[in-house]
Amino acid sequence: MFFKRRSSRANSYVEHDAPPRSQSFDDYSEKRPDSSRKESQQQQQQPTSPTEDADMYPRPQQPQETQLPTRGLSNGHNSMPPSMTPRAPAVGSAGGIQPAPMPDLLAQAFNQAIQPYTEKIEQLEHQLADMQNWVDQLEQQRAEVHGWIDKRGLRPDVPPSIAKIMDTTTPDAAVALNAQLDRKITIVNFDLHRLQDDLNDSISSSHFASAMLKFLPDIQRLALLPQGPRHAFDLVLKLGGNLNSHGGIDSADAGDIAARRDFYSRLDTAMVDVVTRRFGEGEEWSVQREIKRIEKTASYLKTYGVEPYFPQTLETMKRELEFQPHGNGVPNGQGTPPRYH
Repeated sequence: MFFKRRSSRANSYVEHDAPPRSQSFDDYSEKRPDSSRKESQQQQQQPTSPTEDADMYPRPQQPQETQLPTRGLSNGHNSMPPSMTPRAPAVGSAGGIQPAPMPDLLAQAFNQAIQPYTEKIEQLEHQLADMQNWVDQLEQQRAEVHGWIDKRGLRPDVPPSIAKIMDTTTPDAAVALNAQLDRKITIVNFDLHRLQDDLNDSISSSHFASAMLKFLPDIQRLALLPQGPRHAFDLVLKLGGNLNSHGGIDSADAGDIAARRDFYSRLDTAMVDVVTRRFGEGEEWSVQREIKRIEKTASYLKTYGVEPYFPQTLETMKRELEFQPHGNGVPNGQGTPPRYH
């Protein structure tokens, strides 16, 4: 059992407790030396962190994107790996978060629907390119074949289908056809004369005329080409001159004279078309000189009873000549058209 000691001063019980906190701290600080007291004051005056001098919670003036560290904390075993670090959501121009774009299902369906047609179009394009190459090769081969035909002078002998292609695709087709026809007519005429000499007998005018008339379709073909009528004009006159040089005109044979008249009549009909086309091209040519040339041959044949000689051709040329302006430099066929009665 504990008993409290009675104080002698106040006649009471006094407990010897510890001095008050404030009194003991003050007494302790007063009893500390001056050096330790100054160090304590300096430590209290120094800031604990560099941010204590400024505002404790600085706020940015404008919104900024939050950047999270890409590496986990090095201390501790609960740090997140770099691949699992969450990223801050993107902030749009208006400050809102832009969601990830949704897949365009309609565009995907459309692309899948047109894919077979796209592949078919690509296949057709490849086939078209192959066909174009094939056509180019055929055109090159055709040009080589046409050159081979012209080199051997076979243009007048080709089939009509090939002749039409050659006349429309070959440059200077009229010149080439005229040269080959002229050469072939000369060769046939020479062969007929040599055959006549070998037989020691004259070939009838009908046979000679039939050989010359075989060239008439080719001459008419020549007249249809550009610049072809002037060449056709000379070839028709050449056919008539070959028969004239054949001889036998002085025999006064009725059959021979009838064959000659029929031959000249057919030449006259073909010549009218040639002359008309030549006037239509507006070519400058000496019409009067050609008229005199035909009239001279006609007067020679007339003495042997062979007439007429190109009567329709002469009439067409004279009528056209009457309506041609003189001295004004206008080419033939460009003046007032002739009046047909």
